[in-house]
Amino acid sequence: MIMEDFSKIAEHLRALEDMGCSVVIFTQEELRGANPDHVASRLIELGWEVIDDLVDTEDKIEEEWNWSIK
Repeated sequence: MIMEDFSKIAEHLRALEDMGCSVVIFTQEELRGANPDHVASRLIELGWEVIDDLVDTEDKIEEEWNWSIK
C-alpha cells in the first residue's frame, strides 16, 4: 500500500517537473530523524541562493556568447 501511494506521489512530482517546476523529496529514511518542516524551510532559503547564482551565471554566459557573435 505504501509503495503504491509513493508511486502515485512520484507521478505527480514528475508532472510538476514536466511543467518546469523543481521538485526535491527526501524519504523518512533519508531525513534520518530531521524535522521535515525544518528541512523544507532551509531548502527553500538555500534554493533562492542557488537560483540566483545559476541565473547570474547563465546571464553571464549568454552575455559572453552574444559578444562572441557580434
